[in-house]
Amino acid sequence: MTDLGVRGNVMGPQPIARRATVPAGVREAADHFLQALMAGEPAESLAMAAPAGMREVEELAAAVPRGIYHRHEIIATARVNQHYYIKARLIGANPEPMVVQFRLGLSEGNWLVWEAVNLSGGRSGWTR
Repeated sequence: MTDLGVRGNVMGPQPIARRATVPAGVREAADHFLQALMAGEPAESLAMAAPAGMREVEELAAAVPRGIYHRHEIIATARVNQHYYIKARLIGANPEPMVVQFRLGLSEGNWLVWEAVNLSGGRSGWTR
């Protein structure tokens, strides 16, 4: 077989980094935000919103029916720099589960929601 280039420039397999753990503060903030959404408390949800994500959090809070969902489960987490993306499913007795995704970032010692989106009812690269 012919050599298609300088073999010295070829890099072998790259090591896979260890999975980073999600800090406890992020988990607590995510749980608090999801509880506020499920309880139908838009003021509580908006209190956790960063100025840049205020409109998106308001739209998400309006889309969640009050008192329908009684528990949530976190489907996935991801980290980009010091911001954490949380994808969660809201579960109730009768309705179809609602899937939401939001980004938490630290600002002046508090975890705030910088963006939020309702992933239910649509098909995209973010939905299953």
